[in-house]
Parts: sequence; structure tokens; C-alpha cells
Amino acid sequence: MKAWHGAIDLSGKSAAFALADNDGALVIDAVRPMRGREAAHLAGWILEELAARQLDLKDITCWTVGSGPGSFTGMRLAAALVTGWSFQRPEMHARCVPSAVIPATACGAPEGARIGVCFDGRNSEMLIFEMIRRNGEPVPTGFTAVWNREEALTELNRPGRFDRLCAPGDDLAALQRLLGEETAARIRPCERFSAGALLRATTPDFDNDLTRLVYIRPAVFTTPQ
Repeated sequence: MKAWHGAIDLSGKSAAFALADNDGALVIDAVRPMRGREAAHLAGWILEELAARQLDLKDITCWTVGSGPGSFTGMRLAAALVTGWSFQRPEMHARCVPSAVIPATACGAPEGARIGVCFDGRNSEMLIFEMIRRNGEPVPTGFTAVWNREEALTELNRPGRFDRLCAPGDDLAALQRLLGEETAARIRPCERFSAGALLRATTPDFDNDLTRLVYIRPAVFTTPQ
């Protein structure tokens, strides 16, 4: 029997689902626009993709969840969904992999390149998630930040700061408004947010901890008055 490895990402404006067999061959690589209340269809959509290939959830023994940065609600929903599917299934293994891996993989940076993955931070700010390409794949350096326009222009244009800049395609328009056309022109957009890159990530290990979400800007909770 084949061991199947699935990956889900709902950190942006689209849902991504990928599935590979135990040889690493990609069997499903699907992307579907999914915002707000549309996320209620995430589980049903994945089941439909599996059924079209005569597969079932029980066939998947490994899950990778895109952990962000991105939509707090989307990240939590994807993690909670896989947590539920893993309930009372000791053979199941799961992990979180930063969603930033997807645009960082798509940007085609060479070995050793320092990659700045840019995200719309709203409120006239941007989020930055730094990665470096090692052994053929982007690996987080541990540096993340929230930058306003002045900070972003200073850092992004500092010689040697980044070898390559990239961003989800859906965030590019907002980044252009914040940074201006000249600086934003250096950002390579990832137009198709394929979860296949999450499947191929060799780190981190499958630790069954789906709470490791990337919150560059911490969630804000208000106290009732």
C-alpha cells in the first residue's frame, strides 16, 4: 500500500492542496480562490480532489500545513482541519512548514542566495520573512520583521541585504503602492501558490505540533469594556 503525503495552505487568498506518493511523485497540485466564508468549503474541496482519484483521507499518513505568514484565520483553519483529521490516528504524522517557502522556491534563487519574502502587512507596512537557499531549498534564517515605508525602502535598497526578493502575486499591488514602482519592480511575484513546495521541504521534522504558526505581527485581542 502506498503512503500518501498531503499539504494544505490557506495563508493567502487561495487554498492550495498537493498530494505526493511515497516516491515523491506529485499526484495532486490544485489551487482554488478561497476567501472569507468560502473557507467553509476547504474540507469538501479536498475530499472531492481525493475522490476524483479514488483516494480517501485514510490513505494519507503524513500532512504538511502551511504555517504562514498570512491570514491568521486561514492558517488556524488549515491547522485545525488537519488536527481533526489526525484525531485518534496514531499512524498519522504532521508538521508545519512556513508558507514563505512557496514564493521563495518559485523565485529561482541560486544556492547560497539570501531571499527576502515580502508580504502585504496592511496599515502602510510590509512583512519580511528572510530565507537562504541551502542544499537546493529555501531555509528560514530566523529573521522576520514588520517595516513601514521608510524602513522597507532603506533595508530593501541596502547593498547586499538581499540577493532576491519575492512575494505572493496577490500581495504585489499593495507592495507597489507602499514601495513605489522602482523598488517593487525587483520583487518577483509567485502567481500560483502551489503547495507542492511544502511537500518537498526536508525540514522541519514531522513533530505533530500544528501550533507552530508564523505570526510576524502578533494577533491582537481586545478586552471587553
